[in-house]
Amino acid sequence: MNDQKGLWDKAHEEGEINHYSNTPTKFAEEVLKIILPSSKILELGCGVGNDSIGFATACHQVVATDFSEVAIKKNAERFEDVNNLSFKTLDMSQPFGLGNNQFDVIYARLSLHYFTDKITRNIFSEIHKALKSDGYLCFLCKSINDPLYGKGVELEKDMFELDGHVRHFFSEDYAASFLEKNFKIEKMESGNDKFYGSNSAYIKAIAVAVK
Repeated sequence: MNDQKGLWDKAHEEGEINHYSNTPTKFAEEVLKIILPSSKILELGCGVGNDSIGFATACHQVVATDFSEVAIKKNAERFEDVNNLSFKTLDMSQPFGLGNNQFDVIYARLSLHYFTDKITRNIFSEIHKALKSDGYLCFLCKSINDPLYGKGVELEKDMFELDGHVRHFFSEDYAASFLEKNFKIEKMESGNDKFYGSNSAYIKAIAVAVK
């Protein structure tokens, strides 16, 4: 499997995705409408930080994480004057180390679909640990209906490497399999949208942690 961290470090170093991410995304705006005021939010895979900024300027307390040290360094410098916002390097494939029952919301847009099934299940376990009881998990992943599905080298079921990029495509049943034990699903839907200039298909889920 190719070095995914290296790919994203390069993308952030060269600013390849900056012009797609000047404002909060539609998913972040949707989440803002349902979460409680002054929530403590953990973002997994913050990228260039546009959704984190949206949450922080709406008076939520945000810990924005990414496995790319380049992204975190650039965000910390760019947004150093923003209140309620901190940036932290975090490799989701490892234990989070952020403590249990710490967050009201965990938000992950296009960041959970890069891992093997085993690691993905560990990630959802870490998410459940980090969330408070009744805390929200809000995530969006590429779906098996995406135009890129099935292209490249198959690494395992529904997971492919194409031009160096690894993607694990979700079905609704697959997404639900991570939630059925420790979460109450409030919303699950499939759809189509354009992400970073490309037509895409997604799975979107909003669920509440049960402790």
